[in-house]
Amino acid sequence: PLWNPYEMAGKPLLANFQSGVFYPINLILFLKPFYFSWSVFILLQQLLAGLFLYLYLKNFNLDKRAVFLGTIAFCFSGFFISWLEWGNILHTALWLPLILLSIDKIIFSKQSPKFWVAAFILSFSFSFFAGHLQTFFYIFIFSLLYLCVRLFNFEEKYKKLLIFIPSLFLIFVITLIQLIPTLQFISLSARNI
Repeated sequence: PLWNPYEMAGKPLLANFQSGVFYPINLILFLKPFYFSWSVFILLQQLLAGLFLYLYLKNFNLDKRAVFLGTIAFCFSGFFISWLEWGNILHTALWLPLILLSIDKIIFSKQSPKFWVAAFILSFSFSFFAGHLQTFFYIFIFSLLYLCVRLFNFEEKYKKLLIFIPSLFLIFVITLIQLIPTLQFISLSARNI
């Protein structure tokens, strides 16, 4: 996965962030024929985004109609429809509801939040590995702001911070496998100027 010989005279593949070499859902693209695997890959955007937002909205004990309407509005919003065929942009964005849900579950759950800590780490990492840095940056900033707001009025905020800080550090360590080659590729790029 280091080099793509099929485009012009060749170019780095792993270091190109948008290739999504480490994104697990990209394994679907190995299925043949390619048009089938690409169709499944694109359809998964709406399905996973809908599932994650449905779970997130159910977390607030909303009316079933509100949950359904919110899910449909999210999955078929202008953003989702306009970027539908690109793949990596929506695969980066679809993890946001699961990130927010895991933040809420870690903060407000009375039981051990081990499952939700794992969900937080994996959903953040998968969003990063999906391959669209700008969308991931927006998700990262929004998620941190959401975390701060949710912790603001919570009594045991410092105890919960002791869960989130190592989790964010672990996410950083996991994503270094993509981040280091990408930063090197950017520094060697003509766009660096």
